[in-house]
Amino acid sequence: MPWFNKEREREKWLLGSIFLNLIFSVAKLGWGFWVGATVITADGIHSISDVIGAFLVFLALRFAGHKSKRFPFGMNKLEDFAASVGGVAIILAGYGIIRTVFFSNGIKTPENILPTLIFVTVIIVLEFVFYYFEHKAGRRLNSPGVKTDALNWLGDIGAGLVVIAGIVGWRFSIPYAQETAVIIIVLMIFYGAYEILRDAILSLLDASADKKTLEKARAVINTFPEAGKTERLFIRRSGSVLFADIVLQVKEKNIDSAHLLIDKIENQLYREIPNLAIATIHYEPERKPFRKEALLLDISKKKVASTFGNCAWIEFREVDASGKVIKREMEKNPVAHGQRGKAIKLAAWLIKEHVDKIIIHPQDMEEDLNTLFSALGIEVSDKF
Repeated sequence: MPWFNKEREREKWLLGSIFLNLIFSVAKLGWGFWVGATVITADGIHSISDVIGAFLVFLALRFAGHKSKRFPFGMNKLEDFAASVGGVAIILAGYGIIRTVFFSNGIKTPENILPTLIFVTVIIVLEFVFYYFEHKAGRRLNSPGVKTDALNWLGDIGAGLVVIAGIVGWRFSIPYAQETAVIIIVLMIFYGAYEILRDAILSLLDASADKKTLEKARAVINTFPEAGKTERLFIRRSGSVLFADIVLQVKEKNIDSAHLLIDKIENQLYREIPNLAIATIHYEPERKPFRKEALLLDISKKKVASTFGNCAWIEFREVDASGKVIKREMEKNPVAHGQRGKAIKLAAWLIKEHVDKIIIHPQDMEEDLNTLFSALGIEVSDKF
């Protein structure tokens, strides 16, 4: 067995992203202050927002499974709390850039721009190399967190290109080239902060998961023919994981079969929704708009059969809540010509037809069959 599993590898990529982004952030801020390049300083602050984002994803992977008596569902909302604080800090940093550039000292440009362009180009190349390999790892590990972090590196690459465009534009005397570059970077900062705060606040308020996730869960349930109407489907986010609370009607009358069905649905939900941490499914008997009755008749189709297994015809009735028959259907006994075990075969067939009531003289049935139908909630009566 390798010394690290997929979870460890995901954490390693995020730790690598955090430290590399931190190094780049410090380098950009240091270079920006050293050469007096405001646009470089702004890009450094933008990189800090990515450090925070990667760190939050790492927290989710590290602490999501930490459970105790005090925290039985884990500490996933720690990520949301940290995201809220980090989002506000990012907004304040963006505001500081705007205030410095447009209301205080104005924008500063390095006298010798060639070293600055070389510096930014080297950073962009390194960012692209890390993005390329992290993106491949995210696809191989099927990790949404690693994939999302890799996409953040594209934002850094884009911001770097904006920096180069701003400096080159200033060099060729394009009016407000650097100011425009700063505004674009600040807008990227604000948008990143908005996304962080939006997701964190929605999670802290236990908002519902997105429509796509709900539809996926409903589609999974609908693949099971034994499942009836979905009474309730709640999925909420906590950090990077999801919790589902479902109330479901089931067509199974047997308790063991119903439990087995619920287990199958839960396992399929976990497979289809990778970040689903807990799925709680409450089930109840299917509530149909009608009762299905089976009237066991003799060869004349007019009298109730004298024995269960030897009935000749079966009249199926659908009866509404008021007791009115809304549908009738006559069928031959499918096991009437068998030699042995006709009663148990007929019982199995009626159960498969989901009947709610069997009309025959109970004394004309074997005690074992009466016990079976009673356990399944099927009424046996001689009353029409």
